[in-house]
Amino acid sequence: MKTMIVPCICFALFIPESAVSGGIQSNENSSKIQDMVVTATMTEKRIKDAPGSVEVITEQEILEMNADTVAQALEEATGLLMTTETGRMMRPSIRGTGNKHTLVLMDGRRITSGFKDLTGLEQIPVDMIDHIEVVRGPVSALYGSDAIGGVVNIITKKPSKALTMGGTAKYGQSTYGDGDEAAASAYVGNSMGRFGFLVAGGYRNKDGYDMDGVTPDDGDAIGMKSAGGRFSYQLTQGHDLLAGFEAVDRNFNGLRDLQNLDRGRDTNDRRLNYFLEYDGKIAPESSLMLRANRSWHDNEITIDPPTSEIIGSIGDESNAERTLDQLEGRFTSLVMKKHLLTMGTEYLKESREDDTDLDDSVETLSIYAQDEYRIFDPLYMALSARWDHYSDFGSEWTPRLSMTYAILDNLRLKGAWGMGFRAPGFLELYIPTYMSQGKVIYEPNAGLEPESSQSYEIGIQGEYKNFQAGLTCFKTDIDDLIEAVYYTSTGSGKNKKDYYQYQNIAEAAIWGVEFECSLKLPAGFTLSGNLAYLDTEDKTTGEKLEGRPDYKGSVKLAYAYLPLGIRANVRVTHIGERYYADEDQDRMTLVDAYVSKDVTDRFQIFAGVDNLFNSGKDNYEEPEFFYCGIRFSY
Repeated sequence: MKTMIVPCICFALFIPESAVSGGIQSNENSSKIQDMVVTATMTEKRIKDAPGSVEVITEQEILEMNADTVAQALEEATGLLMTTETGRMMRPSIRGTGNKHTLVLMDGRRITSGFKDLTGLEQIPVDMIDHIEVVRGPVSALYGSDAIGGVVNIITKKPSKALTMGGTAKYGQSTYGDGDEAAASAYVGNSMGRFGFLVAGGYRNKDGYDMDGVTPDDGDAIGMKSAGGRFSYQLTQGHDLLAGFEAVDRNFNGLRDLQNLDRGRDTNDRRLNYFLEYDGKIAPESSLMLRANRSWHDNEITIDPPTSEIIGSIGDESNAERTLDQLEGRFTSLVMKKHLLTMGTEYLKESREDDTDLDDSVETLSIYAQDEYRIFDPLYMALSARWDHYSDFGSEWTPRLSMTYAILDNLRLKGAWGMGFRAPGFLELYIPTYMSQGKVIYEPNAGLEPESSQSYEIGIQGEYKNFQAGLTCFKTDIDDLIEAVYYTSTGSGKNKKDYYQYQNIAEAAIWGVEFECSLKLPAGFTLSGNLAYLDTEDKTTGEKLEGRPDYKGSVKLAYAYLPLGIRANVRVTHIGERYYADEDQDRMTLVDAYVSKDVTDRFQIFAGVDNLFNSGKDNYEEPEFFYCGIRFSY
């Protein structure tokens, strides 16, 4: 593979300048660096004015990370750790709160959970993504349950106003000559009078690999097909309809050590989301949004040879179907020229069925309101509150107050206080969860209570010429935190099994510091990075919370020379030591590199390497991986 990449890059780098007329900068032009964000307040704000801590991951950054999925696109985000869950699912944990305390949205819409009540972000491709907004800190006051740590909002592209099309194809393999991957994606969009559309699709095939020859396989064979579409229609000026869908069919298989025997595990995950939305300007300073959304997920798991019946009559996760139905209405209006009021209501119904005919559903009715008020010119305040009534868990209400004070035009002080909550999941209450190929068992607890949190943060952000930076301190106290608590082990060596049970820890405390900066250097170089320090405590035991690294940081040195259409970067990510009751997980440092060259204004070649020094093998990181590809646009 290395012998393929080097000639490919050398060929492109020495193409005469006259062959290049601007490069494939349409990617950057069609998805400009995001100055505006919507997730923090549900209304458009400049990122420097948005309350709280907000990070934007642009389409260009996603391309230059070689990210095929949302999970890969988030790996370098500030204060966010991608954690490996059961079935090798990837989930985000923001500020150490845990993988079930980050709410994942798609254009503000909820998506149903998947296997083991988790939404694996490795199952969501980047085919239609315009950018990703990450809000750190509790946002339950706007979005309800699960947003204790924060929100990841995947913002997709909208129908285009003119003909646009493009595609990408790439191939790669690990340094060991296995784990071959081929991937391709394409999109096309146009408008015809009042009607506009954008459709996209992708395909990914990755071979499995096993570095040590011992079960389980280190990497599964993966096949993923995806499609998505957006369709817009302008009813009248200022009144628009938008419909869309996302469909993913993903298969992965490999060997597992289950019940002390090597077994093949074959999994099919299918996901379909579709929605219809109305956006209208019903008065010069008032707008209305109405939306109906449905999200469906189905998984089928085959074990060969089959395992013995270990779950029994309380539920079967091997063949389960989940649906989420969402109805939402939101009204926004400027009142007395100083108050931007947002009011909304939401109805959710989540259902689950499995092969044992154990059906379950939960309904939620919610009401929320927010007042954005510029008290005086430098001081902006946002006050929000939400009430949620659950058919199974009663009612919860969550307020939030955030403020931004402009000390100077280029220097801001931000502060926030907020409450959050998360209702226990169905599996936490009733069904055992088998992780790490059956070597770790999480036992349910029907007596669990909802979690609740209270968080504080204060930070300062600013820019000066080519330098910008931000420093934020935060503290989160969680009551009745639901954690899988280790209590015993059986067997030894290959036959060892660790047993955990979900419990409400009486109180947990998390505090930390986040630092972000960026500096434009001479000759087309940019140096940027982030660092997050985290300290946690289970106040019942006095121990740290499991799986939270003390440090996580990233540094990127990027280079761009647009007259020749050259882009390159080297990225270093460090994840500190993580505490576990049985054995701590060592720190690791990952190095990635990328380079691209515009051959013409419509055609680009690129290449790179992930995990350059083959780090983190004991932490289930993929081995050193080389890739190259082509990209075109029109």
